[in-house]
Amino acid sequence: MGNNDGIKIEDHLKYGYFQTLDHFIGRYNTFKLHNKSRRKLYQKLHIQLKKKGEGKIRQVERKKNLTKKEFKSYYLKKGIPVILEGAAKEWACVQKWSLDYFKELHGDDEILISGDNIREKAFEVLRLKELINNIQQGGSKYYRFYPLLTRHPEHIKDFDYKWLRNRKANLSLGEFFQVFIGGKNTSTPMHNSTGGNLFTQVYGEKKFILYPPNKTIIVDPDPGKNLHRSAPYKKAEGSFDPFNPNYETPYTLFKYIDSFEAHLKPGDILFNPPHYWHTVTNLTDSIGVGYRWWSPLNSMRVSFLYSFLDMCVLNPPFWKLKKMFGTDYNILHLMETGNFEDYKKSLKEKK
Repeated sequence: MGNNDGIKIEDHLKYGYFQTLDHFIGRYNTFKLHNKSRRKLYQKLHIQLKKKGEGKIRQVERKKNLTKKEFKSYYLKKGIPVILEGAAKEWACVQKWSLDYFKELHGDDEILISGDNIREKAFEVLRLKELINNIQQGGSKYYRFYPLLTRHPEHIKDFDYKWLRNRKANLSLGEFFQVFIGGKNTSTPMHNSTGGNLFTQVYGEKKFILYPPNKTIIVDPDPGKNLHRSAPYKKAEGSFDPFNPNYETPYTLFKYIDSFEAHLKPGDILFNPPHYWHTVTNLTDSIGVGYRWWSPLNSMRVSFLYSFLDMCVLNPPFWKLKKMFGTDYNILHLMETGNFEDYKKSLKEKK
């Protein structure tokens, strides 16, 4: 937060007030109360940011052989993204994993895919080998949050577990491994999370575009429902897409803010700090693994307001999220999108 981003601190504070009301009394009621002042805020922002000029795409720093102390004292503590270049290149996951490897080893796993954009089904239950066949045939299926280590804990040996644990924030609650398997050109819309993430690119190449937490005023999200927020769909085609930017109303202000780009190759590890907005596209068929944790102090240091609001979620309550987060996050996503009851019904029909 600060004046160097073209947004005045009083505007950040005013928007924080609106977001707090959005969370506790609902966005509809907040707009009824403050529609005029909210519109005035964005008119003011448009003038300020246009005067500052168009935003730039900056590259996330790439660091080789960054020590644990250097990483934790600077990037982790200050909430700054960084690519640890080639840090995992000797790990067994990078050496062994591929689409065929998973198809042969775990192809009969029944998996749940929850849709993450308007072009995907609300949910789909299938076998892992069916997903991989679809990817290898040029299909568009993308499996996010595969709870691989929950189902097959022996794969912990494929990581340098000690290395990862030594780099998560102190006083952390929980740790979760989630695997992402998708084909070329599949993507995930813009969102953020309250936890830290060391994301290992295992197979193929992937690109992230990130926005710092102080750009939440530009994203203007709906209230969080669990441990992440999604950018709102203000146009029929979906949320703002930095990979194919369309700056027409209501996404005009994105034209004037800086973003950060991270191109990951096998063995690279991206530190994605708490509350950073990010969207992802797979440049090739891809396998990546997120190692996540939640540290209240670290998250609050990055954004006190959004860390506090995340602890006040009710769908489900925050104290139930930790257990659910470690099983299959796709279930939580179905609850968030209102498709959970349909999913349960489909399971009963299948039986």
